Amino acid sequence: MTDSLIKEKDLLAAHVVYDYLQDHPEFFQQYPQLLASLRLPHQQRGSVSLVERQLEMQREKIVALEDDITRLMSVARQNEQLFLAFNKLQAQLYQAENLQQAEHSLQQFTAAMPQVQQCRLLCFNEQHSASEFQLLLSRRLNEQGIYLGRLNKEEQQGLFPPQIHSVALILISNEEQPLALMAFGSEQDDHFQPSMDKLFISHLATILAQLLPGYAA
Repeated sequence: MTDSLIKEKDLLAAHVVYDYLQDHPEFFQQYPQLLASLRLPHQQRGSVSLVERQLEMQREKIVALEDDITRLMSVARQNEQLFLAFNKLQAQLYQAENLQQAEHSLQQFTAAMPQVQQCRLLCFNEQHSASEFQLLLSRRLNEQGIYLGRLNKEEQQGLFPPQIHSVALILISNEEQPLALMAFGSEQDDHFQPSMDKLFISHLATILAQLLPGYAA
C-alpha cells in the first residue's frame, strides 16, 4: 500500500471518529477509563490528559472573556465621558456670544476627550480661505464632509504640527457655502479611524453650521 493511500485511509478514519463523537457526545461517559488514558501533545508540558487540556481551554476562554469585559467597560466609560462633555459643549456653544467664546468651549471639550491633544476651528473669511485647504477638501472631504484617519505631510501642513498622527476633519457648511473647517488631532496613530462612529461630530457640525454666522455678525 502506497503512502498516499495510507494517509487517505487514516484521514477517512479520523473523519469517521470525529463524526461519531459529534453524534454521540455521551461516549466518554460510558467509557471513562478511555477518557483518562487519552493524552494530548502540549508545547510546554510534553503531553497532558484530555481532561487537563479541556480545563486549560476553559481557563483560556474565561481569561479572554474577562479581557473582553474589561475592554468593553473601558469603552463604556470613555463613551460616558464623551457624552457628558459633548452635552456641556452644546450648551456652551448656544450660550457663546462670539467666535472666541465658541473656540474656548471647543478647547475645553478637547481637553476632556481621551487621547485628543489639539482642536482647530478655521473659519473661511479674510484670514483663512477655503482655497488654502483645497487639497483636503477635494481629497478627504469631498463626499460626506467628514474624514477620520491619517494625513500625509503635505495635507497636514498648516493644520497640525508633526506630532499629530491621526485626525478628525469636519467640513462645516450650510446650504449655500462652506463656512469652516474643524479638526481634532491625536498623537496616537490609530485613535481616529475611518470605521469609527460619526454621530457626535456630525451633530457638532450641524450645530456649528447654525451658530457660526451669528458669531460673525
